[in-house]
Amino acid sequence: MTETLPGLLLRLSEAGDPAILWGRQAAPHAGRDFERLLDRGVLIEQAPTAEWDVCPACDCGLDARPVQQVNGQHLAVCPTDRRSDVVLGDDDLRSFRIDPSALVREIAAASGFGDEPSPVAACVWHLGQTSGQRSLFLALSRDAVRQPGMIGLMRSVARSLPVTVIAPAMAANDQARLADAGISVVSMEACLGDNAAGFAIDLSTLEAAAAFEPRLVIFRQGKRVILDGIERHIPQQPFKLLVVLAEAVGGRSGYLTPHQIEAENSGRGTADLVRELRRFLSEGRQGSGADLIKTRRSPTGYFLALAPGEFDLQP
Repeated sequence: MTETLPGLLLRLSEAGDPAILWGRQAAPHAGRDFERLLDRGVLIEQAPTAEWDVCPACDCGLDARPVQQVNGQHLAVCPTDRRSDVVLGDDDLRSFRIDPSALVREIAAASGFGDEPSPVAACVWHLGQTSGQRSLFLALSRDAVRQPGMIGLMRSVARSLPVTVIAPAMAANDQARLADAGISVVSMEACLGDNAAGFAIDLSTLEAAAAFEPRLVIFRQGKRVILDGIERHIPQQPFKLLVVLAEAVGGRSGYLTPHQIEAENSGRGTADLVRELRRFLSEGRQGSGADLIKTRRSPTGYFLALAPGEFDLQP
C-alpha cells in the first residue's frame, strides 16, 4: 500500500529541519494536490542535486560522488570504477524542502482551526481549542515534546484548559511522564496522515482518547492533584480531606461524617475545611470543581461525586 502524501511528509519531518522529499518519493503523488502544496509553500523545490551517495563498498575517500552529464545522461560517477557509475533519471535529481510551519498551517486549516497556528518551541505549535474544550498542540518530532520545560510551556499557553498534544508515537516512559502531568498524548498515526481526509486531523480520536482519562488524579506521596488535565495546588489539610473522600468511594457508606473529617484533621471545623477544598478545586477553571464535593443529609456527610473509574488514587 502506497504511503499517503500527508503521512510521508509528516514522517520525513520527524528528522527536523531541513526535511527533504526526494523526487522518487514524490513521483507516486504527482498531481493536483502535490502542485497545490508547491503553490502554498509547503514544498519548496530545490536546485537539481549535483552529488550522489558513494558506492557502498567504495574506498575512494569521497563524501559524495559528483553528478555529471555524459552523452545526454546524468551519471553519478565513481572515480575508481566506471562500472559502478549510476544512471540517474529526472526524479533522482529533484528534491523538495518541507517547510514545517507551512505544513502545520495546512493541517490547521484542513482541520477547521481558523487562527494561525502559534509556534510554542522548536517543532511545536499550538493549534487552538477543540470543541471538547481542550487546548491542542502539534509536535513534529518526539524530541520536540521532550524539550526541557515543554510541559510547563504547554500548560502556560493552555491557561486553564486541559492539554492534548499530537506527536509521533512516544516511548512508554515518555508517555507515562506526560500522563502523570495530566497531558493527553495522541499519536499522529492515530489521527493524522494516513486517513482519507488528507491533512485534516480526525478530531474524534482526540475526544475518544481524552474520554478514557480519569477526571481526577491524586498522588498521595507527591501531594499533587490533577483535575480535568490541570494541576491544582491544594494545601495539606484540604489535600488530606480529598484523599480520605476518595478512599471512601466504594466503601460501605461512601461518605464521611463531620466527626470523621475532624478526626482526620486535628479537630479543624468540617464546614471550613470543605469550603476551602471546594475553592481550591474550582480555582482558575472555566467550570466549577466545587461540585465534586457533595453534601448529603440525614445523616449529614460529605462525599466525592465521582465513580471509581473517574478518578485515580496513586500511591
